[in-house]
Amino acid sequence: MNKVIKLLAMGVLGTGMQQAQATSIVFDYGYDSNSFFDTQAKKDVLEAAGSFFSSRLNDSLSAIDSAGNNHFNANFSNPGVTGSTVTINDFNVAANTLTVFAGGRAIAGSTIGIGGPGGYGASGSQAFFDSFDRGQADVGTTDFAPWGGAITFDTGALWYFDSDVSTVESFSGNDFYSVAIHELGHLLGIGTADSWDNLVSSGSFIGSASNAVYGGDVPLHLDDSHWADGTMSLVDAQDAQDVAMGPSITTGTRKYFTDLDLAGLTDVGWEVSAVPVPAAVYFFGSALLGLGAFRKKSK
Repeated sequence: MNKVIKLLAMGVLGTGMQQAQATSIVFDYGYDSNSFFDTQAKKDVLEAAGSFFSSRLNDSLSAIDSAGNNHFNANFSNPGVTGSTVTINDFNVAANTLTVFAGGRAIAGSTIGIGGPGGYGASGSQAFFDSFDRGQADVGTTDFAPWGGAITFDTGALWYFDSDVSTVESFSGNDFYSVAIHELGHLLGIGTADSWDNLVSSGSFIGSASNAVYGGDVPLHLDDSHWADGTMSLVDAQDAQDVAMGPSITTGTRKYFTDLDLAGLTDVGWEVSAVPVPAAVYFFGSALLGLGAFRKKSK
């Protein structure tokens, strides 16, 4: 049996009872050919972004094991080389784990980050193909269970790498942590998964968890892959902030993942802890942004 799945859309700047497991995000820097992550300090900030999601996602994801006549070949956009696709034959996916290939390259225009889930090609038995859903039900309609994917960052941007992402001090440049959580949000299915697309209606997002947090249908950016520019939400039901999964970020500012962003992951199909509901309805604005780009705005 043979089957090829194309790379999923790149977004940029998602019965027996079984105990939920933390979903671990593991970063692989093997394709960082331009040495963007040339210091441990840079890797530490990316690891902090991954740890945030690991602390909130509680899905139990089964492994995918290539063996014998069963071959799972992962493909993804090379984070260090523009426009190229990498294929890793006989790729194995560990249980409760997402593998994220990270790197940097020169990105044209004002785009500073690109991210999305990977695709695959495969051959083998029907039972092997069934394992690609990673133990999740209704993948492709109401759920999402990728093996991982890739994220890349603009090597020409002026970046700010914070040694303590839990606090915010005055800084200049583009906050790397903010862009990292945004791109990981796309890799997790926001703006990229079929289960996201199935909840897009006439320029709004109609997912029940997001609607409960926002107070109604959530307006989307023109690309239907981001919340509308200027959409506000709360961070852990406390401080109001511009959402992390909007289409752009202002230089010299930080964004944390908000309650609305987390609700978007819930609607995509993830088991997310601590998504408070309801909250207030917020005003919003919009600005044109091309699909697949997370852009910077000047102060």
